Amino acid sequence: MEALSRREDTEVLESVKSDALKSCDNYVKAFAECATGRTFTLPFVCKDKLDDMQNCMRDYMTQDRMDAAKLDYIANRSEHGRQAVEALRKSRAERLRKMAGLKEEAPSDQRK
Repeated sequence: MEALSRREDTEVLESVKSDALKSCDNYVKAFAECATGRTFTLPFVCKDKLDDMQNCMRDYMTQDRMDAAKLDYIANRSEHGRQAVEALRKSRAERLRKMAGLKEEAPSDQRK
């Protein structure tokens, strides 16, 4: 498998984590409601809700999902890379035409 840079790996992790938070939304909301207004007592009072939330996140963020997300990222990166190269080639060709004083080719019915 192609290696990801540290930035790309972090992006993939954040994306999977965001998806996990969305799928575990009911546990996250329950923990957030329990934690509201608490400081010192939070670890003692909300421990069960925190454990439920973390278990849901752990179940969602499996190595298989991480690997699939990385493969998807690599596939999209390659496609975006090809599109970027094509756009760069077009812009360079247009810049060279302008430098040479050539106009864009007009459709055949507009030529005189």
